[in-house]
Amino acid sequence: MPDPLPAGDPADAATPDGAPTPRRYRTPDLDAPQYAIPAYAAPEPGDAAPGSPTAAPEGAYPVPGGRDSRPKALAIVALVLAGAGVLLLFVRVGLGSGAGLLAPLLLLAAFVLSLVALLSRNQGGKGFGAGALVTSVLGGLVSVVVVVSVLGPCGTSSGDDVVPNAGDGYDDDAIPGVAAPGTDGQPDPGAQFPTPQRPTVTETAFGHDFGDIWWYVVVVDNPNADYVFDAFLDAQAYAEDGTVIGSSTAIATLLSGQTAVVGSFTIEGEELIDTIEVTAPEASQATLSPADETGSFTVDGLAGTPDPGGTSTRTPPGTATGTVSGRFADDQRYVAVTVVARAIDGRIVRAATAYVDEVPGDGTPVPFEAWFAEFPADVTLQASAHR
Repeated sequence: MPDPLPAGDPADAATPDGAPTPRRYRTPDLDAPQYAIPAYAAPEPGDAAPGSPTAAPEGAYPVPGGRDSRPKALAIVALVLAGAGVLLLFVRVGLGSGAGLLAPLLLLAAFVLSLVALLSRNQGGKGFGAGALVTSVLGGLVSVVVVVSVLGPCGTSSGDDVVPNAGDGYDDDAIPGVAAPGTDGQPDPGAQFPTPQRPTVTETAFGHDFGDIWWYVVVVDNPNADYVFDAFLDAQAYAEDGTVIGSSTAIATLLSGQTAVVGSFTIEGEELIDTIEVTAPEASQATLSPADETGSFTVDGLAGTPDPGGTSTRTPPGTATGTVSGRFADDQRYVAVTVVARAIDGRIVRAATAYVDEVPGDGTPVPFEAWFAEFPADVTLQASAHR
């Protein structure tokens, strides 16, 4: 109870009629020491009722020194994904396994989850999240280096199907599949080789097949005994006035010596081809393949017969038949056999190509048949094979 006003206070004076007046009380001084809340009566941090001014908001960080009860699963999952991504990177680099291609995806998922775990107030395991973030970032940097080294500066895969140039070093310079039996297609240590020379186009010919289709053939001579070319032969067809009316590209692996390659133009309208021009590969595109370690194709039994059922008695259609064999360390797939028909004066008057799905590398002959839209009389047939 608050103390009553002391005696003598004007407030204790009697009323005029002599009746006693109610006692008045002082307003308590709450700042006085006797009104301080004892220490034992202070509420504990966890005793405040939800919604009261002293209650901690839901999801807030725990009281210092207390136990973090927030879920840690997200941070742990992020750390596991980051570790798995780094592990798959090592698998990719060390073993070349295709599973390593999943590494960037795992690292990206780990990066996103680690950020959520670190930035969300409702998530615990900040240490796991920080570890996942660092691991995923470092793994991502490593994956970029791996991708660049695998694809190369021009974005071309450096796997078994790549054909390095002659100047890139001997270790990786063999075109897959052209090695002779019992060899690896690689030069012996310390072997010296001449500078490669550019192939030359020695002969071209063309003619009209049917409709808008024109055929052409190009004979390319590779003068190098120790170099081969995976070549793109770009051809241009010109009208009589010199304008370009058609273009085409033929692809062939040029072994040493002469190789005949057939292609076609599509010329719409009434335009007629007057000349064609074919570009041979540059010398810098040569690939080292020593002569004593390079395989070869052989065509035997070449013969041609006109089709007696043809509608034209002057130049009926016909076929050229024979066999093709190869001497290589590996079987050769999708082999093209080019057959040219030469007139008595030596000019190429027709050309055709037969395709063989597979030629065994052990020399087993495989039959082929090349069809001619026109088969001139009194011609001499020649054939060569290439990939």
